[in-house]
Amino acid sequence: MGLAVAPLGFYYGFIAEAMPILLSAHNVSVGQISRISAIAFSPTFWAFTLCPVLDVRFSKRAYALVFAAFAAICLAASTLLTSNLPAFTAVLTLGCTSAVLFAAAHQGWLPDVISDRHYSQVGATTNIANLGAAGLFTTITIVMVRNLSPSTAAALLALIIVAPTVLLFFIPLPARPTRDAAETFHTFFRDLYRVCRRPGCIVGLICFLSPTACFALTNLFSALGADFHTPEKSVTAIAGIGVAISCSLGCLAGIGLTGRFLRRNVYLLSGFGGVAAALAMIRLPHTVIFFAAGVLTYVFFQGINYTACSSLCYEIVGPANPLASTQIAVLSAAVNVPITYMTAVDGHFHTTHGVTGMLLIDSGCSIVVGTLLLVLLNRKRTQPSPDSTLASSGAV
Repeated sequence: MGLAVAPLGFYYGFIAEAMPILLSAHNVSVGQISRISAIAFSPTFWAFTLCPVLDVRFSKRAYALVFAAFAAICLAASTLLTSNLPAFTAVLTLGCTSAVLFAAAHQGWLPDVISDRHYSQVGATTNIANLGAAGLFTTITIVMVRNLSPSTAAALLALIIVAPTVLLFFIPLPARPTRDAAETFHTFFRDLYRVCRRPGCIVGLICFLSPTACFALTNLFSALGADFHTPEKSVTAIAGIGVAISCSLGCLAGIGLTGRFLRRNVYLLSGFGGVAAALAMIRLPHTVIFFAAGVLTYVFFQGINYTACSSLCYEIVGPANPLASTQIAVLSAAVNVPITYMTAVDGHFHTTHGVTGMLLIDSGCSIVVGTLLLVLLNRKRTQPSPDSTLASSGAV
């Protein structure tokens, strides 16, 4: 069930890791790449306004299949437009919008067919597909673009993106929505307010909107080969297969941690692991060995973070939620807001203060905000909130 979200991982991997490598080869600066990345990722925090359509008329499987196919077409087209940056950015952003809608359909579907005791397991496999597949797709993209004709590479990449949707046919379908589109969109903001004012959702939004555990540096590591004296071939291997393996291991490690500790605490504390890796990259020699060690350690903690994030989202949404896709999309939007603004901030500091300035500003924001949140959220251990009855393996 979790691995079926791989099309999202493929698309995010292209934006975060393959795209910087491709554009760097065209002498596009890190600052420009960060701006393109921020724009292309922007649907991850505004496309939730389109998600009510996923809760009407057709099954979530149908919506997921359609939007995965459209995202694949957009990604294929974007690989043919790298010499035209405005068109490249526009098509990539449109495809990301489709990928977000695909993921909202998939993720809003799962709480109805899994139990709380499986939230962490499905959260882990979801993020192995998301982050692990992202790393794998980076290697596939670079190899194909470098060795095949542009049209052949584009077609094959599109096919790879839609291939995992076969898994959707093995997931049981919940009841088909009964509300029509007019009713859903008419009551959107009222319903959104109702679901977001729940204590569990409020705590989740506070955690997700903070820069503490957004791991935005992942979007720029593959553009830092020159800063760490690392050739493109090595960067591709590290950002591709290396990230896929290390991140997947982190996702699996997150299962045990989220089953034992508060999910929100695991989410926030994993960000400090990323900070340690980023700060170490400043002090250690800028060579391929230490670049690889820093990146792989960073994404290992990112894997833990994303398992905590997904299981926390499932816990907040719960079963039989008529607005499941919309609420999942809102929570995902909150997660992606700091990724977008921190990617832009990190890129700016790289332009003005180099790689050291970029790593320092990212780490500083994580430490300050993360420490404050941990103190505030854990200062009082009160009676369990109503939301705590939704979960037995970790309260919100």
